[in-house]
Amino acid sequence: MTATDIWTANKYLKEPVGDGGSPRILTLWVKDGQGGERQVNDSKDKAVIFAKLFFPPLPADSTVPANYEYPDPLPDPPQIRKAQLDAQVNRLSPYKAYGPDEIANIVIQKCLDLLSDYLLYIFRATLSLGIYYDPWREFTTVVLRKPGKPNYETPKAHRPIALLSTVAKVLTAIVAEDISRLVEQHQLLPPIHFGGCPGRTTTDAIHYLVHCIKGAWQKNNVASILFLDVEGAFPNAVTDRLLHNLRRRRIPAAYVTFVKQLLTGRHTKLKFDDFVSESINILNGIGQGDPLSMILYVLYNADLLEIPGDEEHENALGYVDDVALVATGKDFNETTQRLQHMMTKEDGGLQWSREHNSRFETSKSVVMHATRRTQADPEDGNSRISLDRPPLHIEGRHIQEVTNFKYLGVQVDAQLNWKEQAQ
Repeated sequence: MTATDIWTANKYLKEPVGDGGSPRILTLWVKDGQGGERQVNDSKDKAVIFAKLFFPPLPADSTVPANYEYPDPLPDPPQIRKAQLDAQVNRLSPYKAYGPDEIANIVIQKCLDLLSDYLLYIFRATLSLGIYYDPWREFTTVVLRKPGKPNYETPKAHRPIALLSTVAKVLTAIVAEDISRLVEQHQLLPPIHFGGCPGRTTTDAIHYLVHCIKGAWQKNNVASILFLDVEGAFPNAVTDRLLHNLRRRRIPAAYVTFVKQLLTGRHTKLKFDDFVSESINILNGIGQGDPLSMILYVLYNADLLEIPGDEEHENALGYVDDVALVATGKDFNETTQRLQHMMTKEDGGLQWSREHNSRFETSKSVVMHATRRTQADPEDGNSRISLDRPPLHIEGRHIQEVTNFKYLGVQVDAQLNWKEQAQ
């Protein structure tokens, strides 16, 4: 049995028993604007609600600085080679659901010997001329339930799955692989950014977090970790800001143009139950489901991981949109102040949030104070009590303190004894 088989078995064991079919969208409950809630039963009304949730509007004001002097970009890539095309086509899941073009992956794979020369010319022209085939901008968005949610009568218990045109996916997969290679080769990202890049895994992120905590303990210090939750990370990403960040990190001009063309003029139709919505224009966001989405978002939020200023006592790590800020010090008063400073200072977390249209959902963000140290009760020198843990407030809102937190699927506890994870 492989590791993949074990995780698949775990998934089936944890999910509730069903008939194996696609569950229908239940009656939705939404706020009525007067402090109450109303029911939504009509599919068209449900589509409007999901569209607002999945595709938020463009912010009113641009946050891209004017007259910014960008560094020289890396050279434009060489022409796409046949070996690159063949490799990406062979990696496709043969029978995965197709997009609006209704071309199944297996068709491209079986006919590759007949199509490869034509696809190469099309792909090369797309990059060299800075154009994009308009029908590729159309895709289907299937509304599915998020697994394990207690209540599916709320819109946020659902997620969008984008079904893209097969040919477009092959091209974007080639571009994504090359951008990932350039990022690693030229060290364009913070080394503490895991996920979305080759060779940077969930395991690496967890080991690094443990390394930060135990490094503090070895110096007889304590550590506080602020786990941040970005609301609607991918849908709220602003295209202009993304392009700005790509240029700042020296991504080749041909790829910046390609991303701009890819994310401009998109439209989709929502599909759930037996219903298909009218076409919806998308003015914002990084499309989830596109092979480029992971590396683009990693480049989009990389600035967030460069906030720590004190190399000895401040740190950060991220796995795509799962970001944690780490502060160490002699006690939790010091670490809490450091976390507060990292969020509120100029070029800090809150400023990044405003500039990137990425609101931190404070109700889901938590802080964990990690120590194995205790102190004597001043009234009784023989007994032991925990170190004081001052509250952390961000923008006037209290951040919940936890003793363990599920980060990247692993239950990390404040004493690193892993009892919750073992359970």
